[in-house]
Amino acid sequence: MIDTLMTLQISPLTHRALIKASGPDWASFLKGLCTAPIDSMVEQVTAGVFHKLHYGAFLRPQGKMICDALLHAISADEIWLDVPLSERDELLAKLNMYKLRAKVTVSALDHPVCVAFGGDLPTDFLLDSRASIIDDKFGFAYAPQTATASPDAWRAFRYTHTLGDPGEDFLKDELYAIDANLDLLGAIDFHKGCYVGQELTSRMKRRGQIKNRILGFSYIGAAPEKGAEVLNADKRAGEVLAAAHGYGLALMRIDRRDGDLTAGDAAIRLNIPAWIAPHLPDISPDA
Repeated sequence: MIDTLMTLQISPLTHRALIKASGPDWASFLKGLCTAPIDSMVEQVTAGVFHKLHYGAFLRPQGKMICDALLHAISADEIWLDVPLSERDELLAKLNMYKLRAKVTVSALDHPVCVAFGGDLPTDFLLDSRASIIDDKFGFAYAPQTATASPDAWRAFRYTHTLGDPGEDFLKDELYAIDANLDLLGAIDFHKGCYVGQELTSRMKRRGQIKNRILGFSYIGAAPEKGAEVLNADKRAGEVLAAAHGYGLALMRIDRRDGDLTAGDAAIRLNIPAWIAPHLPDISPDA
């Protein structure tokens, strides 16, 4: 088991990559395509506040996730998007298709992506907006850094905090944004105008039609395999997304989260953090 919390650790993330959007219309352009709170970003930029990270996602019209994104405003005319490398080419094509007459240029940016976690961040790193929600510091830098930990240490940190990583833990078109807890992580602006995938996302939240969420778990012994069925007695309760070093993530039916859970040959125990717990409904005895 990896200890993720004792000292600051820095890890390169070779599965993440950058897109640059530049031009005076980047904000209005992204507002209709990304779930992130773009208006809040514009307010900060207008006030001269840059180098803040905001979390968001790009969705299909039917609401399934293409990928997540960390948005980093460099200046009034330039923003960087930190996205999964596996989805960068598709997202670039999508953004260029929607560009039309917007005064914006979209291109790949070949800077490394590094994460720091487990302690006070070095000056080169930007605090992730999710840090205050999970109550633990972590942040990203987009320049070469001296690695002090492997990507496995970052995975263990994420698993213990129930943070999914689209592109690594699950692929495009597999989950809805709310399945991945993006509504609880400040990644979805429910008050702004229309964006791609908004209708279903808003309806799920407004009507309380949330059946599944990513939840963290711990286990003892051999790690359950990715894709393993999580059982609550004899009932299907979820599916393992990732597991290593004693911890993992599963997409769980929230009405079947209590009880004796197993995945493959492993007994698992859900670790539900304080930022998720208040949003889980009581379980019916008949679930």
